[in-house]
Amino acid sequence: MIQFAAQTHPGRRRKSNEDALLADDAHGLFVVADGVGGRAAGEVASALTIETFQQAAPRLASAVQAYSDNPEWGSRNRVLELLDAVCQEASARVYEEAEHSSRRGMTTTLVVALVGGGAAFLAHVGDSRAYLVRDGLIRQLTEDHSMVNDLVRSGQMTWEEARRSRYRSVITRAIGLYPNVQADLMSIEILPGDRILINSDGLSDPVPSDKIEEIACQNDVQTAALDLVDAALDGGGPDNISVVLVEPEATPQTEAARARAQVMQELFLFQGLPFHARLRVSRICRDVRFTPGQVLVSEGDRGDAMYVIAQGAVAVTHNNVELARLGAGEHFGELGLLEEQTRSATVKGTSFGSALVIDRTDLREFCTREPALGNALLWRLLHTLGHRLRVANDLATGVD
Repeated sequence: MIQFAAQTHPGRRRKSNEDALLADDAHGLFVVADGVGGRAAGEVASALTIETFQQAAPRLASAVQAYSDNPEWGSRNRVLELLDAVCQEASARVYEEAEHSSRRGMTTTLVVALVGGGAAFLAHVGDSRAYLVRDGLIRQLTEDHSMVNDLVRSGQMTWEEARRSRYRSVITRAIGLYPNVQADLMSIEILPGDRILINSDGLSDPVPSDKIEEIACQNDVQTAALDLVDAALDGGGPDNISVVLVEPEATPQTEAARARAQVMQELFLFQGLPFHARLRVSRICRDVRFTPGQVLVSEGDRGDAMYVIAQGAVAVTHNNVELARLGAGEHFGELGLLEEQTRSATVKGTSFGSALVIDRTDLREFCTREPALGNALLWRLLHTLGHRLRVANDLATGVD
């Protein structure tokens, strides 16, 4: 059963509340929209966006149920694709309303948490945020689409300067700015005790992250949500405040979920990436289970995917001679991410286990959708392959 609490408040300096929220536990759908536009009717944009998602709630819940019945790569990504489609519907609807009612500039931020089947599926546009509360700590699941965040990432501004900047409220993506919008999409498996916090910047701007963490970890979600709003008011309440704190049902595959998360953290492709970036990349990672003796790849076959062992172990053989055994965190086939390769060895399971599989086509499509993050992945791949080439050259030339 989903536990949740939802609170909104106009704050201390605003006469009206342009935030809107949806807490539909029957469909596992939770949304915060922070209207932008002031006289351009930001509250209309946020209300239209919430209405769009409310109308789509049965469709979204049906997709989550399909994932729950068969929790695999395809059913997971179908939920994310539907979330994206509803984001497009909302953006087109707000844009058209603005054009027809002389309210140009009317937009809204958006953060969505759709939960069920032991997972949370998220969509994000703007500078509202989502956090994961896990093991007494919070991790930011979203990256602000804002001018100051772009300047901080490029090294042109420090976080302290960003907090004081007069441009801190300028967002670079919004629902309704154009008929189409690029939403960040991700999913995460829920472990026992996890909570998802979604909120407008009326909370995250005046309240430090360590204070949000302290409050969000409280035992009672209702008390925690109220205390988060109070903390924002104590911080001056400069903006409308909206908070939704959700405690979804955990995945029954806790051990496997932890193993996959650990592999994602340690794999060379993802090292140094922030948590939210690894979650966005996870949509191209397929989960393949294997049994003792099951062949994952065969010598001489063509392949264009990299395999990363999440649980269990595999044996690598060439001409029936065992060359190596690979365990959790180890990988093979990374050259296939560059071009289709003839497999030089056979890889088969030596135990029950699972592997994450990244396909070259999926990686290419991801790089097209998210070029900045995709480029980071490609540079890490190039660095690793370059290191392998240097080692091979040193061995061939006898360099110690």
